[in-house]
Amino acid sequence: MFNLRNALMAGLALVTIATAANSASAQSANDYNYIGIGGSDEGFVINGKAKLTNNLSLRPAAITDFDDLTFLIPVTYDFSALSAGEDRLLPFAGAGVRFDTEGDENFGLLLNGGADYRITDRWVANGSANLSFVGDTEFDFILGVGYSF
Repeated sequence: MFNLRNALMAGLALVTIATAANSASAQSANDYNYIGIGGSDEGFVINGKAKLTNNLSLRPAAITDFDDLTFLIPVTYDFSALSAGEDRLLPFAGAGVRFDTEGDENFGLLLNGGADYRITDRWVANGSANLSFVGDTEFDFILGVGYSF
């Protein structure tokens, strides 16, 4: 059963581990927000990124198959860029909540990880994998493109 205290503790632990694993200071490569569209194994996606601090972001997503609606609301730790030179591939990992408009058990913990790829200063390709604990454990993915601002 979902317990908000346990979810918050898991999210705090994930951020603490990620912070210890990445000793880099402020990252200019992660200094962007975006709004985007994409697809998932569950349907059409509207997603985005809102930078909270140098290394933390909110990455909400709404997924629909036009019968029901699912919301993913993770807070992620943004790691240093993996590519040398232009800082284009930017991985992230985080935790948050997932809730659905369908079924009795519709709220639970979400673990999230993925990467953004800066195509240009204004366009970002993004992909993420999501592990949800809503009733049954669910795994899904999102691939999309976003407009950066």
